[in-house]
Amino acid sequence: MRISAEKTQVRGREGLYAPAIDHYTSPQRRDAVKRLWEEPITFAILRSALEEVPRTGSLSVMDIGCGAGEGLHLLRALRATRSLPDLPRLSYRGLDLDEGLLRLAARTHHDEDDAEFWHGDIRTDIPEEPFDIYLSCGVPYSHLTADELLSTLTRLFAQVRQNRGQSVVVIDVLGRYSLEWVPNWSRTRWPYRMSFFHSEQRTDDVPMTFWDAHALSNCVRTASAAAGCPVRRQRLFDRSVMVGRHTATGQFNPGMPPYRLLVNHLEDGVAVATDELRMRQVPEEAPDSIRMFYASFRRQWNDVLDYIGQRSSSLPAAVAAPMLARGLRAVEHKLASGLGTGHSLTAVITLDGRG
Repeated sequence: MRISAEKTQVRGREGLYAPAIDHYTSPQRRDAVKRLWEEPITFAILRSALEEVPRTGSLSVMDIGCGAGEGLHLLRALRATRSLPDLPRLSYRGLDLDEGLLRLAARTHHDEDDAEFWHGDIRTDIPEEPFDIYLSCGVPYSHLTADELLSTLTRLFAQVRQNRGQSVVVIDVLGRYSLEWVPNWSRTRWPYRMSFFHSEQRTDDVPMTFWDAHALSNCVRTASAAAGCPVRRQRLFDRSVMVGRHTATGQFNPGMPPYRLLVNHLEDGVAVATDELRMRQVPEEAPDSIRMFYASFRRQWNDVLDYIGQRSSSLPAAVAAPMLARGLRAVEHKLASGLGTGHSLTAVITLDGRG
């Protein structure tokens, strides 16, 4: 493993995400919701990407906006959990602008033989060599404006076409219509703060772009046409509809119940009153598809509260609470629709540059 600055064309922003370093090293980060609600969706996204890659003796991954190397950790975990036991030999390259996070990645993954971390800007410094998967996690593309994302994807898609191969691009962004920021649904870019970091250092506001399925798909189609690189398949995933980290902070929707905290209590075997968990009516100021989604989600979420809550009332909390958590978790995993209603929206794009 090594860190290389050879690809750098812009000055680094060391210290901008200093609180993230504390967060990524905190044992509190992997709470029950992350382990049981979020990581299964992340693994489903990775499996979806890997299924599109032809099976060979090796797998090359470019992790765009790699941060502390979370993508590499997830790929290794996927093999360790036997979710994809035939994962081939991995050649991993991570790209990020923050030098502090890159140093943390180097310390975390120092024993990886074929892992490199490059200091550079995702808008300009994506390498020309071909990769099977261009991965992203942790919503790095939301740092870009809509025009910057279009330009970046066009450049990336053109590179796939130039290499005359097949590649999978994973685009991870913040979901526009998450319940965590209902008051901001009318805007697509606004100052966002990662106040959920487990750190004593203060986090600052950072302009971020929020995406729904329609806007992100249009961006992908436009980039594909401009680059002359066809999209063979696209799949969309929502992650954390009811349990995003800002349900706990109340940073952007103060009137929302702290669902993540409440669900963590359930998963830990602590009783929670069903009225505290009940999903409320969603505002009407949203596209029809979003209102219809939330109407169905709300009905099924609250039905689980009523059904399991009544039938487990005589059971001890250590049994009844996790039972209710499993029922609610099933609703979230079954109904997440890829509309942009979760904390994050992820597109898995299969590109065919051979034509």
